[in-house]
Amino acid sequence: MLPVRPPAASYVLIDAENVDWAVSNVVGRKPEPQDRMQFDRLVAFCETHFPAPVRCIVVLNARGEQLPDVMLGFVRALKTAGCEVALLYGRPDQKVVDLGILKLLEAIRTQRPKAAVGLASHDGADFADALRLLLEEKRQVAVLGLREYMSQRFRELVPSGLEIIDLELNARVFQRPLPRLLPIRVDEFDPAFLL
Repeated sequence: MLPVRPPAASYVLIDAENVDWAVSNVVGRKPEPQDRMQFDRLVAFCETHFPAPVRCIVVLNARGEQLPDVMLGFVRALKTAGCEVALLYGRPDQKVVDLGILKLLEAIRTQRPKAAVGLASHDGADFADALRLLLEEKRQVAVLGLREYMSQRFRELVPSGLEIIDLELNARVFQRPLPRLLPIRVDEFDPAFLL
């Protein structure tokens, strides 16, 4: 039996494949390392934005009982950055990462009363209902991603208190600017971003 961990005040669940998908759409190709989200920056942002202590959990599909060698370095880098990793696998017809995140959201809702929740994903079809339940409990809830790829289902939850955090513009988790075509509200415009 695994030891019971002390509860965190905030949990940030990260769908790395989904974020990578959005970045690949922006850059028009498979992202290079400089294009990818820097997890140490994400952890640092979350530690200042959410109530402490914060636990960042990356949910990954290991695609089998043995972790593929190509994933070892990535998992080590995630742990070095301060993330915990949930390595899951399932049947080919299962959306393994989505199921893992849904289980985590439900466990947080039922076992960690009042904990704040962040979700790095653009996938409102799978997660909006679970986030709605947390918002109904008056919790701090946020989604993190590239806002132009954010699901309309998430946007519909903003009046209920959902915060949308842009990973590039707000959290600044990338090494270099992404080539986005994105209107920016003038109140949020930082001219240094273009200098």
